[in-house]
Amino acid sequence: MGRPRTPLLDRARIVDAAFRLVDRSGDLTIPALAKELQVSPSALYHHVAGRAEIVAMMRAELVRTIGGRTVWDLPWDEALAVWARSYRDAFAEHPGIVRVLATAPLSEPFMHAMYELAVVALEDAGFAAADVMGVITALESFVLGSALDLVAPPVMVDAVARDAAPRLAAALDAVPAGRERADQAFETGLRALLAGYRAMRTAPAAGGA
Repeated sequence: MGRPRTPLLDRARIVDAAFRLVDRSGDLTIPALAKELQVSPSALYHHVAGRAEIVAMMRAELVRTIGGRTVWDLPWDEALAVWARSYRDAFAEHPGIVRVLATAPLSEPFMHAMYELAVVALEDAGFAAADVMGVITALESFVLGSALDLVAPPVMVDAVARDAAPRLAAALDAVPAGRERADQAFETGLRALLAGYRAMRTAPAAGGA
């Protein structure tokens, strides 16, 4: 029997299968991925070095969808807002990846290049060097939580007794339904973060006078 014209595995197929797996299970292991692809674990090692490389490939695919270098040509606060919205949308497509990426060190050069652009933009905007990574990390933590909120149940606070918690019940009545609820919460949080960041540019650095 002749060999197939198309190899059974390639890196693109591996990444696609890895996304399907983490979307379904929230985790990524070589045996589970091999089963998803209907190959032996050893077959995967002909294409990738191991789990860490697969995670890096998945991260690269997500970053590709977030946007390029030109976002950092915008004013710093507009750039952060664009970055946050696109970051949230990318993670909302694959919510299972949040746990996987949160426990994987950022050791890839392409990630370092992206963060370099962000650091330069923030320092040039007047943020203290000691504050810059905190600004980025806080924004990313908010984005990851907001991405999970997009796939949360429509009603997270439920079965409220109106006589026991009337103000809470009224506040819940005012919340929009469906995707609009998550979008409203995200935009509220993003405005608050950016307002706080603007204030930081004129406040003394931590430990300063």
